Amino acid sequence: MRCHNLSDKDAVTKDYIKQPVQFADLFNGFCFDGEEIIHPEDLQEMDTTGIVLPYGSDGATLPEQKTRDVLKSLLKTDGKAAYCILGVENQSEIHNAMAVRNMLYDAITLAGQVEKTARSYRKAHDYGANQREFLSGFHLGDKVLPVITIVLHWGTDVWDAPLSLHDMYPADMNPKILKYAADYKVNLVSPATMTDEQLDIFRSDLREVLKFIKHSDNKEALMDLVNRNHKYQNLDKLAAQAISVCTNVDFKVPDGEELVDVCKAIEDIKDEGRDEGRVEGREEERHNTAVRMIKAGKLSLEEIAEYLALPLANVKEIKKSLI
Repeated sequence: MRCHNLSDKDAVTKDYIKQPVQFADLFNGFCFDGEEIIHPEDLQEMDTTGIVLPYGSDGATLPEQKTRDVLKSLLKTDGKAAYCILGVENQSEIHNAMAVRNMLYDAITLAGQVEKTARSYRKAHDYGANQREFLSGFHLGDKVLPVITIVLHWGTDVWDAPLSLHDMYPADMNPKILKYAADYKVNLVSPATMTDEQLDIFRSDLREVLKFIKHSDNKEALMDLVNRNHKYQNLDKLAAQAISVCTNVDFKVPDGEELVDVCKAIEDIKDEGRDEGRVEGREEERHNTAVRMIKAGKLSLEEIAEYLALPLANVKEIKKSLI
């Protein structure tokens, strides 16, 4: 096993979930209870960068670029027009202000649509029928596409952060005021908070990835899961890599292979661990033998080192520790 840093997790999980099949499966499972409404071929990559202008302490605006993890437009079946924008935010760690963060991202995406419309009018020298259309650059009949963002939590811990903007407001707020305050709901997929039956709504290998993460803290439950599901014997390399970085299980993928036998990989890791344990056991045994021989005083340090096939410096260190 080895520990993966946060950048490893972010890069691998982003590459995995941006795949059209897994991306479509995520939204079909969350929004349509697993019914295949969104088809991978109807998804189109979008620019994930946006510009937000938060105010500084002196009142001046500070341009700052925000980058979304994955953003795709969903096309109608005729392939001519997008009717929805879908985004995924990958979270290796729980974010306590996710409601505010997501609301900002969605607002940037919506504002970008308004600005794109205004630019198209300016380019066509179409300044609208009246002053309000001229000033806003947005005509009365114009529309924006809805933005739906899912937060995909890749951790094994239970998400306990607020899932709406209202949950972040003070508890003692006057309800008559609160009903006029904006709200924003976080659409969360987190394996630790879902049952296996709930995870079965996913049809791609996303199901196997999330189930593995869910049970990774319980060795017995994990082995039962892997042994009962034959799909773990032929798991796509990208799915195996996502499991690896999220659970610190170091799967080895042979060069040129695109499928991973997770069952065998786990057994290989166990065998390596047993081998390491045997080596450590032998080293400890040689150390203890050296201690007994030094204490007996019948052989020189050089003779002990030769007999036990140990470096002389090691034998001298062992003797020092006995003084």
